[in-house]
Amino acid sequence: MKKKPPTRIPSPPPSPSPSSSQDDGELTMMDPGLPTDLIINILLNLPVKSLGKFKCVSKQWFQLITDPHFISMHRELCLHSPNILLVKTVPVLQEAHMKRCTRVDLSSLNFDGSCKNLDFSMYLEDDEKNIEMLPSKWDLICFVSESGFYACNPSTQVMMKLPEASCCTSGEVNAGMGYVKERDEYVLVHLFDRSLDIHVDYDIGCEVLRLRDGEDCSWQVVNANCPFVVRGWGVLMENVFYWMIWDEYNQPGDEAIVSFDLEKEEFGTVSPPEGCFDPNGAWSLVELGGRLCLVDNVARPLTMDIWVLKDFENQRWVREYSINMNTYTNDMLKFIVPLDYRDGKVLMDAKQESLDYYDVKKKQIRRMDHLIAGEWTWLRLYTESFFSLGSK
Repeated sequence: MKKKPPTRIPSPPPSPSPSSSQDDGELTMMDPGLPTDLIINILLNLPVKSLGKFKCVSKQWFQLITDPHFISMHRELCLHSPNILLVKTVPVLQEAHMKRCTRVDLSSLNFDGSCKNLDFSMYLEDDEKNIEMLPSKWDLICFVSESGFYACNPSTQVMMKLPEASCCTSGEVNAGMGYVKERDEYVLVHLFDRSLDIHVDYDIGCEVLRLRDGEDCSWQVVNANCPFVVRGWGVLMENVFYWMIWDEYNQPGDEAIVSFDLEKEEFGTVSPPEGCFDPNGAWSLVELGGRLCLVDNVARPLTMDIWVLKDFENQRWVREYSINMNTYTNDMLKFIVPLDYRDGKVLMDAKQESLDYYDVKKKQIRRMDHLIAGEWTWLRLYTESFFSLGSK
């Protein structure tokens, strides 16, 4: 099948030094009245969308903004100041074909609410009910629907339909996406049921897709089979993906978490915290502050226990936080998802109502709904980036 090129989404009506390829004389030509360091600092603090426009100012500006060293420094700065990304799906009807599709509206804000960095829409040829968004907190986001996987860089407003994944006979979508810093690549893992015999419970295969800046990508099926049916999205930590196993955890010795090692291409299991049980299948896994965490909203009334896997080899869990959730109703508690840990605060998505945080020192929950107005389908953190989807 011929690959579709990336689709550009139309938009609505201390100082680092540049690399040796850019000398001070050329930079001074940008504005003779401004020092070189000041020019670089100003550009480094601009969003990618603005820098894309400023590349057209002059040859010198183009050379600086596309310089690999400048791009690297810009990304490092952005990693320390992520944005809030609001994603909303709206069903629409294409009049020409009378076919249902979905408009996906994306908008981002700084945490202080002082600046809206982007506001645009894109379209997926799928029913709104069949679209899911994978968890992420980097520069790329990923959607999955009946027609396949889509990757998008909100900063450049470019979306690409990824190569067709293997068919899953059960109709379920089990996947995980993560960023491997050492290889500067995004990894997407897809678990798919390929059993055709009704007398065979499951035959779960695994395939891996690696997204690198400016390169084509493809799925690679691995030899290992996943030994369990999983639930929730996969979480990547230190080159290993983790999923909750679908079965309820009722007694010691039962498997609760399945792992997949990207280097060894092998599956394994991880024991849950000792003495804890999940009879309702309500546990979830998240990555907070670079650590694998198990979130338990049901063991104790109106309490969110967050367990951290401190020792991977010996599978030792420590209950790091016990958050009093009496500001929420019991019905709402199961929908609250921790997003990240930053500056002594656990950020939480209070589904379609607000962005909240738990202050670890003060042991208090605060609402940040002054930043956000209206409804949204998904809320994510993301960082600005020049990451290019597909071959350049």
